[in-house]
Amino acid sequence: MSIRLRFPWRRFPYALTAVGAAPRTVSGPFALVSGSKRRVVARREGLTVEFRRVAPREAVREFRQGALDEAPIPVGDVGVTRADARIGTAVETRTLLAQDAVLLPSIARPLRIAYRDTAARGDYEELISEVAGSGAFGFFGGEKGSPAHFRRAVAAVRTLPRRLVAIDVPPELRAGARILYAQWRDVGLGPKLVTGSAKPGAFFVRLMPSYAQQEAIPTELVLRYGLEPRRALLQALAATHQQDQLKRVDEALWKSARAVPIAWVVDSRLVSPRLRGWREDALGSVDYSGVRSPASTPRQ
Repeated sequence: MSIRLRFPWRRFPYALTAVGAAPRTVSGPFALVSGSKRRVVARREGLTVEFRRVAPREAVREFRQGALDEAPIPVGDVGVTRADARIGTAVETRTLLAQDAVLLPSIARPLRIAYRDTAARGDYEELISEVAGSGAFGFFGGEKGSPAHFRRAVAAVRTLPRRLVAIDVPPELRAGARILYAQWRDVGLGPKLVTGSAKPGAFFVRLMPSYAQQEAIPTELVLRYGLEPRRALLQALAATHQQDQLKRVDEALWKSARAVPIAWVVDSRLVSPRLRGWREDALGSVDYSGVRSPASTPRQ
């Protein structure tokens, strides 16, 4: 097989390691036994894995009863679940290479900056991710916010033209969007949360890159969503030592405020101590082929 790229991309081989890059004809470690909208069963020698579609709160109840070995924790319930004497020690959390962000491609820059600098990242961190330090002030991690920027932005809101900004929000992000909405309304901005609008002025998105490299999120923003700086990003993708170029890309994205980083995605799950070898990677994927359960039957 020969692949020709439209631009030099030094870390392209990492993108090929993603599951989605595999040809459909390549067999994986498991064979499909049965599949439906509610239940998928896969099997390999010595191990059977069953995936069931269950609402998060119902899944937690079934985990308590021992009917499930792994279950997602509902949004906002991580702290109380961790404090539960029965199942608290089974809580597993990981900050992923993924980010919740608001895209503001079609409104004036002063208004974009107001939305960027007044976003309720602290409340979002406390109520959605429930992990300290998950608020995002850049696209690579480690950037810090500025209280002075917040104060200036609040003061500047009074000088901005009043404008209703329709923000398209997918259903799975509604809880977090309501937190941002409340803060922006409090400081005098005019957001409106919509779903499926024909002409939204902004989009609330979850950036989930397909490969685990630092460049992946800005690459999504520039190549998928058409944001600038394209030239600086392509230079970074071609570089062997790319930190300086990536820093310039990060600074340019922040300065333009067309993409507003809100928080790093934190995956929180209940994982039974019976599951030995359970590990989650930076993209939120679990390699179940390496999981073993002493409670399993020989057939499983």
